[in-house]
Amino acid sequence: MKKRISNIIISLSFIAFMLFFSVANIIAPDNEISYSERRKLTSLPEFSAEALFNKSNSGKSYFENLENYLLDQFVARDSFRALGVATRKYGLMQKDVGGIYIIGNDIFKMEYRLDENAVNRSADIYLDIIKRYFTENGSNIYYTIVPDKNFYSAEANGYLSLDYDKMFAIMNHKLSDYTFIDIRDKLSASDYYKTDLHWDQTKILGIANTILSAMGEAGNLSQDSFTQNVYEGFAGAYYGQAALPIAKDKLIYLSNDVIANCRVFDYESNKYADVYDTSKLGGIDSYDVFLGGARSLLRIENPENTSGKKLIVFRDSFGSSLAPLLVSAYSEILLVDVRYLSSKNLGRFVDIADGCDVLFMYNTGTLNTTGQGAIS
Repeated sequence: MKKRISNIIISLSFIAFMLFFSVANIIAPDNEISYSERRKLTSLPEFSAEALFNKSNSGKSYFENLENYLLDQFVARDSFRALGVATRKYGLMQKDVGGIYIIGNDIFKMEYRLDENAVNRSADIYLDIIKRYFTENGSNIYYTIVPDKNFYSAEANGYLSLDYDKMFAIMNHKLSDYTFIDIRDKLSASDYYKTDLHWDQTKILGIANTILSAMGEAGNLSQDSFTQNVYEGFAGAYYGQAALPIAKDKLIYLSNDVIANCRVFDYESNKYADVYDTSKLGGIDSYDVFLGGARSLLRIENPENTSGKKLIVFRDSFGSSLAPLLVSAYSEILLVDVRYLSSKNLGRFVDIADGCDVLFMYNTGTLNTTGQGAIS
């Protein structure tokens, strides 16, 4: 009798649970954006006979799109994600969950299995760009490699990591004719955001000074040169992936009169903008405050510097927060991201100045991207 009552209670509880969430999912308004995952959520696919029997532009059927919508818009989705991660981390004692691991209050993502083909290809692209644009115009060629956050944490804490020595050896061998600016010993894990892959701009003044000095500039930046602008509650890329209640970061961007007077020309929108796009703060990715986020081609004009010196930086998103620290030394900085603009097309948009400084800087994760490689 007791067993029968127990079964009835369990069955009724299950039915009540299913009814509650069914009704809640119907009543609850759809969310457009998941700020914890930093992405747009799937909207309800429009039903029609054509949609039912034909695949959408994404290559998915109506029911596949409907399934994605239901998963994305499920009530308390973030809470269930957190419960699942906590179960695997604390219940099953997994060292990492989906490649994400936590040390103290810092979130890291494992980078491992060196892709030598991708690294070689990245170096070859650098060489092709140099040959195409800079061989005969007297430019000064430099390159640096930005270590990912995992570089400073994985091995010491028993996690998988890339063979960084081999990666650096490949790049240095292929680019041996050009000046390597080694910044590995200028950084530590604490110089990166706790919840994100990027470095904290306030922690890289030493990096900026090292690069400027290597390129023949003064390299005398200090905290006294800037005003700190603080945005509280920055949830970086790893914050949503970790899916655990971890303290958010402070995002601080550095400003002064020189930076404030600079103008940034965006070749995609054909418009001018400020160095810092404060409208991005509190959006999907607040790190986009630096130069407006991912852009294929930007030109920073500094009217305070009348030397006529120009710098071209081939970079990824790490360069977005570094470039404002370099502007005082140049009249113009051109920022090129060949992940979004083929290097073969660069000459269609800009005239390459003779005798300019040229800096290649991508992070280890970008250089190691598999398949077609991260840059082209």
